[in-house]
Amino acid sequence: MPTDEAFSAEPLHARRVVSGLSDEEVVDRVRAGDVGLFEVLMRRYNQRLYRAARAIPGDDAEAEDVMQDAYVRAYAHLDQFARRAAFAAWLTKIAVH
Repeated sequence: MPTDEAFSAEPLHARRVVSGLSDEEVVDRVRAGDVGLFEVLMRRYNQRLYRAARAIPGDDAEAEDVMQDAYVRAYAHLDQFARRAAFAAWLTKIAVH
């Protein structure tokens, strides 16, 4: 079985095994240093986050800016994800605020 270092060095399409991980497991691995796995969370929630961001300003470009900012803030504050709600809800709340 590959080590965590091997996972983070492989492209996403080669890491299909991580798609079966829960959001919490992915967050734990990102916190442990496998930062490349944050992409898994982004891919899982891109559509949801875009819809939420698009509903607020109503402009595609602004929605994309909101999404990018939300992902950066979520990554920077991943240690504050307290699991009181689903990761998707926490991420959406960041985007909305």
